[in-house]
Amino acid sequence: MTPAKPNDLLRQVMARLDAVALGVAVGVVTGTGLWLATAVLLWKGGEHVGRNLALLGQYFPGYRVTWPGAWIGYGYGFVTGFLAGWLLATVRNLVVGLYLQIARAKAAASEARRFLDNV
Repeated sequence: MTPAKPNDLLRQVMARLDAVALGVAVGVVTGTGLWLATAVLLWKGGEHVGRNLALLGQYFPGYRVTWPGAWIGYGYGFVTGFLAGWLLATVRNLVVGLYLQIARAKAAASEARRFLDNV
């Protein structure tokens, strides 16, 4: 087995996240979570079903603790989760890219100093 080059290791460790893939993954989980929360309250039943969860209707127009509302909530949850996942991946990629640029600049400056010290 050949030893890995430092640049290859950095590429593996600091690999870019696919913003769309993370957005879809977080969106599916968030939408499913909201759908399940609504469904559990509907299956549980009672006189006042999901008073607290119904407050999401203030932020998500059309959402109610009903079966059609569960699907509307899934859509809102997906969109909200997608945006959160996409933003997280994008910001992470920018921060990692900036970190790598700074690390490369420091390494180049250090190499230049070592060269000039030996001249």
